[in-house]
Amino acid sequence: MRIAFFVALIMGIVFSACQEGSKTLRTPEGYEYIKHTNVEGQTPQPGDYAFFHAYLRNGDEVMFTSRVQKNPPFMQMPYGEEPGRQISPVEEVLRVMAVGDSITIIIQIDTVPQKPQGFEDADVMLYDVVLMEIRTEEQQRQILGEQQAKDEELAAATRARFGEVSDFAQATLKQYTSGALKDKLQETQNRLKYIIHEEGTGSQADIGSMVKVQYYGMLTDGTVFDNSFERGDPIAFPLGQGRVIPGWDEGIGLLKEGSRATFFIPYQLAYGEQGSPPRIPGKAELVFYVELVGVE
Repeated sequence: MRIAFFVALIMGIVFSACQEGSKTLRTPEGYEYIKHTNVEGQTPQPGDYAFFHAYLRNGDEVMFTSRVQKNPPFMQMPYGEEPGRQISPVEEVLRVMAVGDSITIIIQIDTVPQKPQGFEDADVMLYDVVLMEIRTEEQQRQILGEQQAKDEELAAATRARFGEVSDFAQATLKQYTSGALKDKLQETQNRLKYIIHEEGTGSQADIGSMVKVQYYGMLTDGTVFDNSFERGDPIAFPLGQGRVIPGWDEGIGLLKEGSRATFFIPYQLAYGEQGSPPRIPGKAELVFYVELVGVE
């Protein structure tokens, strides 16, 4: 609802600006833009980190929005001009924005080397930018340091759970091979079997989301071929982009952040007839205990 409201607000601003004949400006590099607001405040200075949200539009149709991400994108403003460096239009407009300002960049399609998908019949791309926050380098270092400390603490806690996770995963596998889970298993149309041990309360993992997953992978005879718990670090990947086996893309897409589940993945959704030597033989059904620890 908040995303829809914000898109509508941006659309209204753009329409109103066009109705009132707002002047189209140009950046030093020649990019056209319309500045919808003039908030009084500090603009990003060299070395500052500018956090913003963006919408890519074909007319009124939103093709992409960063609002679906957990964290907004950011850019560190350069200290000086490097000879020959091409400056992006986003960097240029951020230089004239204060927190709360919004700008629409008008990009002529014929200046783009290859037309993006969805813009085959368009003449222009519209890129709405809203500046959300400005941090100094010192502030950014402090925040990153605090986050690193939290990550290290979480990794240590995850490694400490390795024995507990191993026992649980192996016990679940034994129940599966003995048929004891028959009434608890769910199955997709692609024959992916799964059981959700604990339903998460966070965001749903959707196609395109960046997800973080802790996992413990086994063959059906109990052989462990890989796991992240012993390392303490989850795997991160964009869901539905083919970065992992099909069984993972489908299975993780069934979960919400915070969920704990076990997937029983047929070889057709894993490494196929050839397997992945030397650890995974051909036509191997794979068993993964997973914890979805992040969705962005």
